[in-house]
Amino acid sequence: MVHALTQIHRAIRPGGIVADLRPDRFAVPRQPRPQLPRICWASDGRERLQGTLDKAPENLQRHRAATRAVKRVVQRGLYRLEGTATFQFRYHFQTLGVFEWRLRTVWKDSFLRPSLHRRLQALQQRSRTGHIVVIEPVRLNILRKR
Repeated sequence: MVHALTQIHRAIRPGGIVADLRPDRFAVPRQPRPQLPRICWASDGRERLQGTLDKAPENLQRHRAATRAVKRVVQRGLYRLEGTATFQFRYHFQTLGVFEWRLRTVWKDSFLRPSLHRRLQALQQRSRTGHIVVIEPVRLNILRKR
């Protein structure tokens, strides 16, 4: 990511802005345990069935590396950190099939534990009005070229 931020620095004019938007697995530096996306079953305005969407360990290392990369380019003086915001982004899936498709095609390094998958199946069969919600911590860094 340092390479990408360096290339972007070359391409934008002085004072230009870069928005770094990505999942925020490690909100606290040197945090031993990552913040994994939570999975809920939403029905009738309530969220039930708390679980997590697990990630492959090598993916978690990429999250740490991205955080270090932003810090490195700021320390080198390429950018000034204008601001940072963290928030919870919610993905909504009407069916388990659509959610599984997302896991296979986009979130390839993520997986559901079999017990959580069975619980989601059971809830979907019982409720026609509910849906799956994935709540993911996200960080937005605004960087200004110096």
